[in-house]
Amino acid sequence: MGAPEAELGRLQAENDRIKRALPDFSERILCGRLTGDLPDNFLELFSQLPDRPLEHVLRFLPARQVPQMRRVSRKFNQLIRKCSKRMPKKESKGSVVFKSCNARELTVEWIDDRAIQIAAKKLTDDKVTLSELLRFIRIGGIMYFGEGVSAADKVLDQLTKEWLTIRPEKVIFAGDLSQTSRGSLRAFLVKVEPSVERLHFQYARNMDDGLLSDDVIGAAGRLDGLMVMPMCLGSKLRDINIGDRTLLAMADADHMFSYVSVMGCSSITPVGIRAFVEKWMEIETPKPEEQISYFRSGQQVYELTFYNCANVTSAAFEEACGDLLEKGTMMTVAYASSVGDLGERNGRRVLFAVLCHSSYRYLHIRFHITPHPAHIVLEPRAVNVIKDQIVFDSDDHDHVDLDPEMEDDDI
Repeated sequence: MGAPEAELGRLQAENDRIKRALPDFSERILCGRLTGDLPDNFLELFSQLPDRPLEHVLRFLPARQVPQMRRVSRKFNQLIRKCSKRMPKKESKGSVVFKSCNARELTVEWIDDRAIQIAAKKLTDDKVTLSELLRFIRIGGIMYFGEGVSAADKVLDQLTKEWLTIRPEKVIFAGDLSQTSRGSLRAFLVKVEPSVERLHFQYARNMDDGLLSDDVIGAAGRLDGLMVMPMCLGSKLRDINIGDRTLLAMADADHMFSYVSVMGCSSITPVGIRAFVEKWMEIETPKPEEQISYFRSGQQVYELTFYNCANVTSAAFEEACGDLLEKGTMMTVAYASSVGDLGERNGRRVLFAVLCHSSYRYLHIRFHITPHPAHIVLEPRAVNVIKDQIVFDSDDHDHVDLDPEMEDDDI
């Protein structure tokens, strides 16, 4: 009983202290507005308030007002920095879309799971103040980096601040990556690793040859879906340094509909694909006493698609897996094609199919066919606009003005 009594006494003392600090302030508020002047020693008394009631007040503020509150006093500045991690976050499981039409402007759009835009904000400062804007927000659902240099280093660096809670299930890079470095991209993927399940680099432009690698993709942890399909100008296709290590790690995916769709990855080899097949067949085998539902599991298809990967052709893969074909573990299926390409044999494209009989899981492997369009995630767009709700204001204040005395890490 001693501990609860001590806590009760502490809370009572804290409450008495607040009453003494602001004896008549409540009488000066009428209908939410201050009437009369503040006491001469108000700021001094205010600075003596304990942190807990002030934290409670902060929970009700729109996110865009957090930077403004940091300008009220040093106490608020220190309090916001201290409580950013432990305070509850406002949560939305919809989509966050980043766009950058020019180097000095970033637009952030928040769209809920009903395709309704609940927030939009433009940041035009030289320093992107996302870390301030998103301090008390929990980002989930889809993060889509679209127009322009929306995934530039100065954006990704802001999103990796330790006090931000970023837990997206899908991350899509579909913009200009000319201002994105390996270091900032890897740090961002480490940040989202606890939650991200699907990672796309789809129609991304100006990807540096050294941007992606096994090490960078591996920072995202276990994935159920991976797409690397950069925008190709003319016939030139970049050499992307993703190889067998990434492919083998993807065999651990446990989603019903999983896929790897890559193009231009010269480090992937037929031997690596065979290792993937063998690992895929070994994992997730149900225990003998478990019941298999054919209706449920008959659609569990894992798709591998390789397009213009220099060391991989259907003939080379068939040679590497000849014994699997002879045993009946793998089969080749020819299907009609109206377009000639290197994946054809005798005028028809070839699909390699593997069936795991113990769990009715299927693996489909295709070569020299562009990644399946069904996996492409289109930019989330709102069907309606509701202003001034939940996260940011859709007002005309484009610039978030911060205290020049704040530390660089906070801006």
